[in-house]
Amino acid sequence: MHGKHMTTHDERKAFDSIRTIERQDKPRTQGVTYARDRGMGLKTLEAALEGCAEYIDILKLAGFAARLQSRDLIRRKVEMCKQAGVEVGLGGAICEIALLQGSAAVIAFLDEVRDLGIAYVEVCRAVAIVPVSHLLDLTALATEYGLKPIAEVGVAYGISPDEKVFVDETKLMGTMRRFLDAGAHKILLESEGITESRHKEDYRWDVISKIANTFPLERTMFEADDPEVYTRYIRDYGPEVNLFVDISRVLPLEAARRGGWGMHPIVNRVATFYRPRS
Repeated sequence: MHGKHMTTHDERKAFDSIRTIERQDKPRTQGVTYARDRGMGLKTLEAALEGCAEYIDILKLAGFAARLQSRDLIRRKVEMCKQAGVEVGLGGAICEIALLQGSAAVIAFLDEVRDLGIAYVEVCRAVAIVPVSHLLDLTALATEYGLKPIAEVGVAYGISPDEKVFVDETKLMGTMRRFLDAGAHKILLESEGITESRHKEDYRWDVISKIANTFPLERTMFEADDPEVYTRYIRDYGPEVNLFVDISRVLPLEAARRGGWGMHPIVNRVATFYRPRS
């Protein structure tokens, strides 16, 4: 944005005597909200977009649900999102399964992603045992397809809070750096083992701090479904931090970004400053 302010709309917001902070207009480079869709139908999606499309930057078709729905339904969902000013991304589960089925399956997968009008695709190895260098090649190929790859990097998957997790910070941050250098649109920190499936006293805010202070925040995204967690991100890194949440969290998250709600430490304390254009 770099100078744009809040979107103006034909319809006034309710209770507009109550001021809120300025946020970037779409397409945002900061403060991106990546929202999870677990397989909504068109009517449910229409209702969700009516309520909060302005605050969703990318709708993520998560898990394996998209493989179980018709191509026509996915295409119509993508078109509905675009009409509402929301881009669509595809989670990494189907891509990983394509990887496990061979290169031809990956090419067919990318062809269909592009054909359906999906703009973003996650590249990760939550379950697949594959060299990072091969994922970097896949990242570059997705970019050649005109897609925007989001590289998801994590330390654990499918764990319980009582399982021990060794966080290899050198490996984690090195992998993130390699993905950015390979042209990933953004790197996404998976929350399991960091702020999910952990007891609160075991949350790894130290690891998050190292990531946030090493990589540009506009290129970094954090999974943060829990209100206490996304409030902490906003408190530590400001309202324009990029966050991944369930679609049910979009409005509470936006309220927290604007300092109007959330956990107590940020209520009525959030601010932004966009230097006016000369």
